[in-house]
Amino acid sequence: MSESRLMDELAKERKNIKTDSYDMSIGEIISLYQEGDLKLNPAYQRLYRWDTDHKVRFIESILIGIPIPEIFVAQKEDGKWDIVDGVQRISTLLQLVGKLPGYEPLKLEGTKYLPSLSGMTWETMPNDAKRLLKRARIGVNIILTENSIESQYELFQRLNTGGVSLESQEIRNCLIIMLDASYYEKINTLKDYEHFKDCLTLSEDKYKVEYHMELIIRYLIAKRNKVNYKNYNPTTEKLTDFLDHETSLLIADEEFNIDEEIELFKTTFDLLAKKLGKDTFKKYNNEKKCFEGAFSNASYEAILVGVAENIEKLQSIDLKKCIEKMYDEEKFLTYSARGVRVINRFKSLNEFSREYFANAN
Repeated sequence: MSESRLMDELAKERKNIKTDSYDMSIGEIISLYQEGDLKLNPAYQRLYRWDTDHKVRFIESILIGIPIPEIFVAQKEDGKWDIVDGVQRISTLLQLVGKLPGYEPLKLEGTKYLPSLSGMTWETMPNDAKRLLKRARIGVNIILTENSIESQYELFQRLNTGGVSLESQEIRNCLIIMLDASYYEKINTLKDYEHFKDCLTLSEDKYKVEYHMELIIRYLIAKRNKVNYKNYNPTTEKLTDFLDHETSLLIADEEFNIDEEIELFKTTFDLLAKKLGKDTFKKYNNEKKCFEGAFSNASYEAILVGVAENIEKLQSIDLKKCIEKMYDEEKFLTYSARGVRVINRFKSLNEFSREYFANAN
């Protein structure tokens, strides 16, 4: 039965994927971009972060005849293409010829095989070298996504092979920008709120991969409180897929007032920073009578949404003592134990948080 179901699933999904492919010269790719038929989605372009050495080595590879890895584009209903995988490569070529908005034309450095490139730009490069570059060919894989942002984003997520390792939230930022750029700007500013960062004990590496942005998204999903958990299989569902889908629903929910939620978020962290500071999301050791250890996701989920929803009442009680006592609660110990599936933990600890802080005194 499982074999039959698998083949049925394969047949259905393969029909939904419509593809085509061409070989095109770099000159043709640049012309398509200039004519507006090839677009660099602003969301993906934000991830254009090759350093000069990486860019120059790519140009060197083309000039000496090394085949260029294929790119993937999403074709919309109007026939125009969005680059989905290949942003680094195409952006580098556009910067080289001085056509990449917001960037100065690329000034080349000498390389292992072509030391004479040092100091050259497109304007000063020999015409024969320019012709070699413009005639080099790239495989273009075209996937028809119609106008579905979610389909295009999923394609980008699956094809993230551009040579720069991206973490889940960095890629998720692209989804948010694609869905609503102004929404992204609001929460992107929020991630640097002083009292929010005062309560976190994250490493620099965590900040670099936007983990503090993911924490804000997790909170907003919990605060919205409309997750249909029947849609997820906790055994097989990955947290990143759960967050991606719920982020889309969050942004589409017109009843969820993001401006009001941002103000409540700030008020909540004003209180937490004042009462606990860096201890806010560390676990409390009842034997040592102190908070200790690293930042705890379980603590974050068990504390934040409940405090936010009961903020007025909690202003007048001993919040630090209340949170210390939380770590003795049987439900918290059960839901935060090792082995609990991450989506089950998210659901259970957020429910616990609402109940615990509503009854705090």
